[in-house]
Amino acid sequence: MYDVMAGVKVIEVAEHTFVPVAAMILADWGADVIKVERAGSGDPSRDLGIPNTKGMGRDMFFEAANRGKRSIALDLRQPEAREVLYRLVKDADVFITNLRQDARKKLGIEPEEIMKINPRIIYARGTGHGMEGELAHAGGFDWPSMWCRAGQSYMQTVPGREPAKQPGSVGDLGGGSTTAGAIAAALFRRERTGKGAIVDNSLYLYGIYIMSQNITGNGLGIDIRQPVPIAEDNPLMTVYETSDGRWICICMLMPQWWSDFATRIGHPEWVEDPRFATVQARVENRHVLRPMLEEIFRAHDLEWWKQELPKFETVWAPLQSPAEVAADPQALVNGYIAKVDTGDGGHYTGGATPAQFDERPLGAVKAAPALGADTAAILAEAGFAAEEIDAMRERKLVN
Repeated sequence: MYDVMAGVKVIEVAEHTFVPVAAMILADWGADVIKVERAGSGDPSRDLGIPNTKGMGRDMFFEAANRGKRSIALDLRQPEAREVLYRLVKDADVFITNLRQDARKKLGIEPEEIMKINPRIIYARGTGHGMEGELAHAGGFDWPSMWCRAGQSYMQTVPGREPAKQPGSVGDLGGGSTTAGAIAAALFRRERTGKGAIVDNSLYLYGIYIMSQNITGNGLGIDIRQPVPIAEDNPLMTVYETSDGRWICICMLMPQWWSDFATRIGHPEWVEDPRFATVQARVENRHVLRPMLEEIFRAHDLEWWKQELPKFETVWAPLQSPAEVAADPQALVNGYIAKVDTGDGGHYTGGATPAQFDERPLGAVKAAPALGADTAAILAEAGFAAEEIDAMRERKLVN
């Protein structure tokens, strides 16, 4: 954990992944994040019922968005519980939510209500599709809202094949990262001016942002169409199968690397071959070059290529499994794999959040809390006496 957000108090009333990720990043950076969950059931992502997503009694989706936080369970449908929330908000620095507008209004957590209590607070709000328009009040998840609506799925669809599936919560994790950065910027302004802020982000906005090159191309009048099948693309900007059924990505972006590449694969004559001498020639003659390269790469297994390719003047990568990433020396030496303490003497590994400070890795962090694990401590810090806390439990305001 870092200390750049030490002393910052964050109140999170959010569920699933997109916005909770933003709060988790702030926790990794040193903030005290209090996750306010539904009394009784908690965040629905604690148990989505998706097969093969649980281990050590923990759900991988919930853990990847909620480590390092404290949990208090409040029934915000009850006015008395909302008063407890407002008490927590009084001295908070950030309030963060992704509940839909009807729920925010019902629970009394719209910006005007929260900022009336604490005008200096940074109110951060995540939505599916933005605050205006016909989808303003609709729900959103990263696959439909970011991956499909914003163009990623379209641009990866090969004619005649089913569209590619989204590999994990791309929009949630990336959008959460940008939301955390926006909150940090708003906190910086507040330190300069004393002024609070409302920060908005949406899955659709993030999806459009990461498609900026294609959308810019469209704006420049370039005909942006579906991609052609990979065998008809640049044969030196693609993937190749090895003899053991693994895959390697070759990304020879710099034309001057061609001479070294052709020589090292045993075909120095290709350097001056007019069919392959330039990028344009290689693309035009891809149907000739691609099959020959496929044969070359299939001649050896992945381990052989992992020993040879570092000698090449090119950028490349093996297509690694999650287990291989977690054991990758390059990831480990840079601290990109986090050790997460489960609090019972055990630990698991997870991905570190992006960005590092003071030339050191994130280090050990704490696993996501059990539902309501910190309710009593948080209420005591807010000034509630033990008997008041017991009374709230009896009335099922908290658990």
